Amino acid sequence: LIFANCLLGYHLCGTYFFSIAKTDGISMLPTIPHSYRSRPRILKASWYRRGRGIHVGDVVTYTHPLMPQAQGCKRVIGMPGDFVALRTPPKRGRDVDRRDVTGGELRDVLVQVPEGHCWLEGDNLEWSRDSRVFGPVPLALIQGKVVAVLWPWDGIKWLGGGLQEPLEGKHEWVVT
Repeated sequence: LIFANCLLGYHLCGTYFFSIAKTDGISMLPTIPHSYRSRPRILKASWYRRGRGIHVGDVVTYTHPLMPQAQGCKRVIGMPGDFVALRTPPKRGRDVDRRDVTGGELRDVLVQVPEGHCWLEGDNLEWSRDSRVFGPVPLALIQGKVVAVLWPWDGIKWLGGGLQEPLEGKHEWVVT
């Protein structure tokens, strides 16, 4: 009976409050460090599940929309009604001429995030499979907000959320 109560408490805590999860891959560099020796651990706040209370700039975990058995960790770039630019940066070391074959300049395609969805992208854009590949993600697939990196030791940090006000003399938003 004690074991069952402990198991129930562990499940409820992970489902409704906090849980620790492992991440894999380089799509969130430098925010979430990558190591070939061990997988980074993150602290996830579960009360943000289903998209409740998340904002542009937050790092979230989600169930992959095309592969329900897989999960991901990306940054929120757009919320319902926002317009986002659908673009992929060139790989490092390769300058891509942004002109089509007729000589016209290529423009970014704008996509409006539909109601009940969000747009997710990795911080390391050139190595991220995200909403640019599988489209807007339903808010119902959001599992929680990443509030801290717990492992590796030299990468421990709290993750801020949302956008910061632009600095004096600057005209760009800074995502933290």
